[in-house]
Order: sequence, then structure tokens, then C-alpha cells
Amino acid sequence: MDTAAREKLLKVLKGELKYTSTNLAFNMLISKMQKKIKEDPANEEMCMKEMDEFLTKYPIVAKVDLANIAAL
Repeated sequence: MDTAAREKLLKVLKGELKYTSTNLAFNMLISKMQKKIKEDPANEEMCMKEMDEFLTKYPIVAKVDLANIAAL
């Protein structure tokens, strides 16, 4: 994941940017990570690691959604 997409994705997880994917599983993961970060901001790195793992496992989702997130 490139730096620009990573920074924007972190802002989405913090709730600073709004993003909705066409992929239900990715939307559910975003919601889950937003809750974890809201409960404890120290969870940021763990949440980003989990996002990286998901996007590595599903490269088509990564290609489409990371491009959209980077464009925010």
C-alpha cells in the first residue's frame, strides 16, 4: 500500500474522511476498525495491520478501493 493511500485510509478509520466501498466485506471491516480505534486510539497500528492483511488477501478489492481512497 502506498503512503498516500495509507494516510487516507487511516483518516477513514479515524472517521476524518467518509468512504463507502461497493464491497460489503470491506465496508464491514472499515466499521469494525473504526469502532476499535474509537474505543482506544492506540489500536491504530493493529487496525492498519489487519487492513493490510485483508487487502493482501483480496487484491482486486485493494486495487479498486485503494485507488478510490487515495483520490479522496
